[in-house]
Amino acid sequence: MKVGIFIGAVLFVVLYVISIIYISRRIQEGFSGVLPEKSRWVLYMVMAVLAFSLVFGMMPVSYGVKRIFSTMGAYFMGFYAYALMLFLVRDGVFLIGKLLKIKGDFDGMKLLSTSSVMITVLSLALVVYGTVHAGNIKTVSYEVDSYAQSLPEKMKIVLLSDLHLGAVGSEKRLPEIIKKVQAEEPDLVLLSGDIFDDDFMLLRDPQKAIKLFQGVAPTYGIYASLGNHDGGKTFPQMLQFLEESGITVLLEQHQVVADSFVILGRLDPSPIGGFGGDERQETKEVLSALPEGLPVIVLDHTPSHVEQYGKEVDLVLSGHTHKGQIFPFQLGTKLLFDVDYGFYKRNEEAPAYIVTSGAGTWGPPMRIGTNSEIVRITLQRVK
Repeated sequence: MKVGIFIGAVLFVVLYVISIIYISRRIQEGFSGVLPEKSRWVLYMVMAVLAFSLVFGMMPVSYGVKRIFSTMGAYFMGFYAYALMLFLVRDGVFLIGKLLKIKGDFDGMKLLSTSSVMITVLSLALVVYGTVHAGNIKTVSYEVDSYAQSLPEKMKIVLLSDLHLGAVGSEKRLPEIIKKVQAEEPDLVLLSGDIFDDDFMLLRDPQKAIKLFQGVAPTYGIYASLGNHDGGKTFPQMLQFLEESGITVLLEQHQVVADSFVILGRLDPSPIGGFGGDERQETKEVLSALPEGLPVIVLDHTPSHVEQYGKEVDLVLSGHTHKGQIFPFQLGTKLLFDVDYGFYKRNEEAPAYIVTSGAGTWGPPMRIGTNSEIVRITLQRVK
């Protein structure tokens, strides 16, 4: 098993290095008239530093240096993804043209150079657009009916997921996110995981973030489950932050709220670095401990195995997928998950599922073809 992982890691690094060389050569090809022959090695050096800046940020350096490398790496990954895709498409079209002997200058250096410049500029423009768009927080709405008579006649819930605090741009977006939550005047606020981005110490101003959360005062409180990025060495600091923020964290635990409904918080099955010894339990075991006769809302970060919840649960709230975050990765999330976004109900006896694309970003601080969002859920009691 370990040998297989090692071979896979080596293969990944080799392919990654080859792809960086490939992109660098294509950029050089486009700007050959601008870059003097002797100084082209500078391009390769810059590309190498950018390509491995995320790795440099994992080294034992100060958090100031880590943030610099993390920022460089995050933006570069957005550029890398689109430059690689576009160059491959361009070269594929050229290759097909040559094989089919289509009339046209598929070998002309001028066409190659011009298209390389256009792809480089377009990739950079997509990074800028995606970064700006990621900060444009949308609000989406769902209405869910329930026959549970213990519920209030109408309850307004705001769902947040995937804030990724500590990631590039996360704290800059947080005030706008909280402002939108407050504007909803919710009865209940729920966070379905990935509140942090692996390392609590990457937050620049935790106290400011705490005060923002403290400014949210829903009638029934704020509850959270934990996602795969909410663990690791700084897990105790994460829990302390949430406690100071007035957020109740449910670690495979449930909470009866106002004698009206139950909130169950699940731990993600694949935490990065672990949850301080806590682990996800068998779903049947967790559900068997729930009180009878009250509607149940489950916070479960990753929307996998939707069949694990049946008629004993009314509503399941998830995130994790980011809806692919940047095009065309939406195609991948649709294949990986039964429901990668939106509202889903398997059958009449199954709970309603709502999966959000999340309020933040992971990796590249960009969104293209998806939105950063908060979710307004109106839970209505049906007589």
